Amino acid sequence: MAGITLVLAGLIAWAFWPRKKYTPVPVPPTISLAKAEPFVMPDEKVVFAQYGGSESCRECHADQFAKWQDSHHGLAERNPDAKLDDPAFVPAKTFSHGSQTTTAAKQDAAYILTALGFGDKVAPYKVERVIGHDPLRQFLVDGGNGRLQAMEACFDPHKGDWFNVYGNEDRKPGEWGHWTGRGMVWNQMCATCHNTRLRKNYDTATDGYKTTMAEMTVSCEACHGPMKSHNEWQKAHRGQKGDPTLTKWTRDQHIDNCAGCHARRGEITGDFAPGESFWDHYHLTITDQSDTFYPDGQIRDENYEFSSFLSSRMHNAGVRCMDCHDMHSMKTLLPGNQLCMRCHTQGGFPNAPVILPEAHSFHQAASTGNQCVNCHMPQTVYMQRHPRHDHGFTIPDPLLTKQFNVPNACNKCHTDKDTDWALTATDKWWGDKMNRRTRTRATLIAKARQGDSEAREGLVALLGSDEIPHWKASATLLLDRWMDQADVQAAVTAQLQHPHPLVRSSAIRTLEPMIQDGSIRSAIEPLLTDAVRGVRVSAAWALRDSLHLDSAAGKDLQHMLNLNADQPSGQMQLAQFEFSRRNAAAAIQHMEKAIQWDPNSPPFHHDLAMMYSTTGQTQLAIGKLRDAIKLAPNHGEYHYELGLALAETGDMPGVITSLQEAVRLDPSLARAWYNLGLARNGQKDIPGALDALQRGELANPRDPGIPYARATILAQQGRIQEAVAALDRTLNIAPGHGDALQLRAALTRR
Repeated sequence: MAGITLVLAGLIAWAFWPRKKYTPVPVPPTISLAKAEPFVMPDEKVVFAQYGGSESCRECHADQFAKWQDSHHGLAERNPDAKLDDPAFVPAKTFSHGSQTTTAAKQDAAYILTALGFGDKVAPYKVERVIGHDPLRQFLVDGGNGRLQAMEACFDPHKGDWFNVYGNEDRKPGEWGHWTGRGMVWNQMCATCHNTRLRKNYDTATDGYKTTMAEMTVSCEACHGPMKSHNEWQKAHRGQKGDPTLTKWTRDQHIDNCAGCHARRGEITGDFAPGESFWDHYHLTITDQSDTFYPDGQIRDENYEFSSFLSSRMHNAGVRCMDCHDMHSMKTLLPGNQLCMRCHTQGGFPNAPVILPEAHSFHQAASTGNQCVNCHMPQTVYMQRHPRHDHGFTIPDPLLTKQFNVPNACNKCHTDKDTDWALTATDKWWGDKMNRRTRTRATLIAKARQGDSEAREGLVALLGSDEIPHWKASATLLLDRWMDQADVQAAVTAQLQHPHPLVRSSAIRTLEPMIQDGSIRSAIEPLLTDAVRGVRVSAAWALRDSLHLDSAAGKDLQHMLNLNADQPSGQMQLAQFEFSRRNAAAAIQHMEKAIQWDPNSPPFHHDLAMMYSTTGQTQLAIGKLRDAIKLAPNHGEYHYELGLALAETGDMPGVITSLQEAVRLDPSLARAWYNLGLARNGQKDIPGALDALQRGELANPRDPGIPYARATILAQQGRIQEAVAALDRTLNIAPGHGDALQLRAALTRR
């Protein structure tokens, strides 16, 4: 029995926080890259000199200029203007929001907003610029050191009233998302999409900006590209054809010009130029494990339009932005259902199904329910006053509402009816036709988010189907929790060869935690020379621990990291990069700066705790985990990790308390149950230990370590038959489990 005791003691030591001291070691430069060219930021003086300015377009393109001038693009950002802004500031107006009040007034020629701001003091702030036009306008004020800050006070030109863009949140100075915080720094958060060819020009040394642009607002050249050479050629060759300065773009190049601003995305280069590929400059946010989108792809958080549109059957069929929107006014080409009927009628868009609105909608012709967009492009209000149409062209499905709380357009309109009423109606009208691919896919995504293993097989099958690339990318990301299974790993690895860059990048993200597996590393390495920069950067990030930093991929990755270093999330990413490169001191500095800039983000405290722990600073790690728990008390993983950290100090009652809270909050945390079982056993609570381990096995039936731990405890208690059964379960999961084989042989020889 002494041998069994030694096995159990070793198991407990292995289970808790790593005790090995962190020692910095050089990173071997094992990965080279010769083919791809790194991104080099063009000199802004040279670039800006190629722009002629919107006024230069007026003479020859008067009709287009007139449409653009008063459009959302034409008025995306501007200087204060008496005609437009006096109604908001004259006479002076004061409005309350939360515990605060803000006053808007005009003093001489200046527009002033008096509000709670810097230094936690109420002070007057002069409006420097206005962004947005309809249905709301925000106001920029000087934030110092080259910053402009977007005030929370907004004006609604339709209602003629002031309101707080945050609603009733009552944000305060010191918070990342308050108007004085980094979450509302115009230079980073607003400027690129409200102006033309903007350069953020963040200076790390001074934590300031020297932001420049080719032209204020979304000008003609923001979409058409620099046109000075075109202007000069036209002046020299009046009336002649064959202008060599003009390039005919593909339909996909046109949509990429729109996508850069009409997408929730991460910046790679900070210098997209019209005509270039979206995927060379951005990482797109899509439907994944988070709740940014609903499981069927409907917008939930603020996502703009591109990702939803990319996920739609419309986009997949070849429809593009300009098929519905006028390029210059951005208004729809036709009103109401006439726009949709351009395609969904006999002889319309290739392969578009013919639809008769009244027969299709089961609503009267003049009703709002007969409008295509009200069912397939439902609106969600953002920024308190801005309703936006969902461009996913989703199908209302009350069953998804009932099962997974996915909103449906029926109940958005019929607010006096419940979900069962809507479900009865759709079943009556459509019957089995509702059991379509979109419902199956949404169900898989919803179950995967819940950790339901029933989703695994369906998501793997989706990867092998003819599904839209956006949804293959989503399935790839959602399979991350099953990456320890060979068939899942093979299915995701196969997506590294998918034709669409979004799928390839998503596969890299999912495989990244498995990078120490030589076969996975070898599968990702070729993508360092991928034709698309976004894929190359994703591969470089995954392989950052051994990447040549002077390679093209290494330079592109460093450029992206430095570009985003003015935000707390960018500091966190720099910390992760340095930590992977064995530079723990620099990593900790970046994480401490991230927390300084945004002290209310739990993941920042958590990541710093992990770094402290790995470098042997256990007490600091415990403190940071407790900070994370204060901010996110219902996050089971944080309690679990606190329990592991406390084990390093020998505080076993604290360990048990933390682990019990972890499994209470999240019963699916199999390793928390496992460690709880070991901790209870160490406190001589044998029934409690066995109960915890059995619950751990239910949470993760594929983990051989849990039944093995149970077997060792049973063996110590002399319950040999039960111990052998637990060992057989271990060996059924992992036939080559050496310790289990050794212990079973010892027990069966008795």
